[in-house]
Amino acid sequence: MAGLVARHRTIGVVMESGAGGRSVVDGAFRVLRALPLAGQVAQVTRVAELTGLPRPTVHRMLGQLRAAGAVDWCDGHWTLSADLLGLAQRVEPVPGLRTSATSVIQGLREQTGAAVSLVVAGGESFVALEMVPGRDPLPIDARAGSEMPGSTAAGVVLGGHSSARRRPFGAAVDDEDVMPGLTCYAVPVRLPAGGRAALQIATPAGRSAERSAAAVHRAAIVLERRVASAHQGRDT
Repeated sequence: MAGLVARHRTIGVVMESGAGGRSVVDGAFRVLRALPLAGQVAQVTRVAELTGLPRPTVHRMLGQLRAAGAVDWCDGHWTLSADLLGLAQRVEPVPGLRTSATSVIQGLREQTGAAVSLVVAGGESFVALEMVPGRDPLPIDARAGSEMPGSTAAGVVLGGHSSARRRPFGAAVDDEDVMPGLTCYAVPVRLPAGGRAALQIATPAGRSAERSAAAVHRAAIVLERRVASAHQGRDT
């Protein structure tokens, strides 16, 4: 209990120190987002370049984030803490969405053999809230929590860049438009209170994702019904 209290106090220091709490919190999140992209050589310098923050500020924030349990110092370099994984697994725009999506995603993967992801808008980007790898390897390192460009099929469905080709019923296809050797097909998933997500499958270019369009649409309908039912159950 004492350790938990100390951690909460440290988080308060991170939020309140500096010229303004909001700017410090913004900087801390920028550091957390940049850290996985910085590699393991000259990390602090690289994070400073990616975030636009002064190097001493980055170094200080990493120390504060370490005290708060958000990052670790391991084998001579900084890493995101495993504690963040537990927090990320609790993130969902609608309560019960991840639970409702698990069996739907697994079923769609078994039916199509494709990598299946549930994508939501996250600030200025699109994020795979859940993701199950397919039978065949893809030319990307895709996993839950991965950011996706607006030009991919799911990004188009959720209002991102429109370079991928649109399809009826709000669907979109990305036929190697984003990356050679990768095709994606995505359909919208309507959530309670006007929320939206996208159900997307991805396959190697040799087997077009659009061939499984009907299966993806059926899975999206099932997911919408389950989420709506779970939402109604919470309201009663």
